[in-house]
Amino acid sequence: MENNRSVVITGIGVIAPNGIGKDAFWDALKNGRTGIRKITYFDSSVFPFHVAGEIPDFDPKAFMPLKAVSRTDRSTHFAIAATSMALKDANLSLTDKLREEIHTVIGTAMSGHISYIEQLRAYFTKGYRGLSPFAAVSCFADACSGQLAIIFGLRGPAETICAGCAASTNAVIDAYKKIKLGETDICIAGGTDAPLSESIMCAFSQARVLSLKEEKTPSPFDKNRDGTVLSEGAGIIIIEELANAIRRGAQIYAEISGSASTTDAYSMTATAPLGKEKVRAIKIALKSAGVIPDEVEYINAHGTGTPMNDVTETAVIKEVFGEYAYKIPISATKSMIGHTQGACGVLEIIATVLALKEGIVHPTINYETPDEVCDLNYVPNQAVYKKVNIALSNSFAFGGKNSIVVLKSFNA
Repeated sequence: MENNRSVVITGIGVIAPNGIGKDAFWDALKNGRTGIRKITYFDSSVFPFHVAGEIPDFDPKAFMPLKAVSRTDRSTHFAIAATSMALKDANLSLTDKLREEIHTVIGTAMSGHISYIEQLRAYFTKGYRGLSPFAAVSCFADACSGQLAIIFGLRGPAETICAGCAASTNAVIDAYKKIKLGETDICIAGGTDAPLSESIMCAFSQARVLSLKEEKTPSPFDKNRDGTVLSEGAGIIIIEELANAIRRGAQIYAEISGSASTTDAYSMTATAPLGKEKVRAIKIALKSAGVIPDEVEYINAHGTGTPMNDVTETAVIKEVFGEYAYKIPISATKSMIGHTQGACGVLEIIATVLALKEGIVHPTINYETPDEVCDLNYVPNQAVYKKVNIALSNSFAFGGKNSIVVLKSFNA
């Protein structure tokens, strides 16, 4: 994709287990503070898992009318709150003209799930008359982008991307391409999910991907890692064409300079041998950005903490970067926020953007025992102060979906 339109990030909104708002999120990340805690949303004593990335102090009424809160899913609440934050952070005034021009792209893996479970309970206890008249529109995945349009009066295209835990990365890539191709000058992009129910967590546990530890978990790339931790949250970014951002005097966090997506076409849960399509995705993304491997100075890993993922991701990085891989700091945001499903990609992009902006690489916490196979520099437990100019953010999802974003620091 070659043209002279540069694409930059000008606003950030975050709802995460370790911080609500960009500043709280970043302060927690750089200081290695976890958002993983004992489950309080339901009684987990009868299950083998006991921790999650809950956000118990989130109040949706601070961001939307009470009537709208009662008619929408928790994942929608998160997205509306994060969008409100991102618009404010970008100092973006929504004029009538701008409301027609902005494109909205939201990624999710299972948005609407909590509402669906609540309505199932109502049906089986009270019969069909117990169902909410808003059940149909609160449960489906596309409700989130539709509700964003309603709340903020956005009359441009509004889309939802469902691509597992690569969903919000794909949303960012889609928005990037829309601006690059001249379809619009501004996009709202990101992702949201609220998957913390007994049924979903039991399903992930049965798939043997959840950690059964009660503390210091997840522990990506550690030899004793035993799985990931499910979490909830949302991340939204404002993406703009550079000239438009400069013209309105916007602050610029970083530039999106390249991207790529591939699919393993192998298994819904297992990684294809040798990570061939993951390697190809990174190479395509670097080429699209005009970057050679030795110019990459930081990688934000998918880093789930599952035995299979971390071995494969390490091997993929070695295949792309060769011996230079040992010189690249790599950190796993999930070590502090868990796996937020459809929101994880954009939250990791935000972490990468803030690393570029602040010159700080956040740590991978809970790293205690080195693994002879996962033997790269995972920035264990302490942040590193380092000027970073070019970085990658990796997303590798169920279904073999691989998505990469290349980010560059912006110097006016």
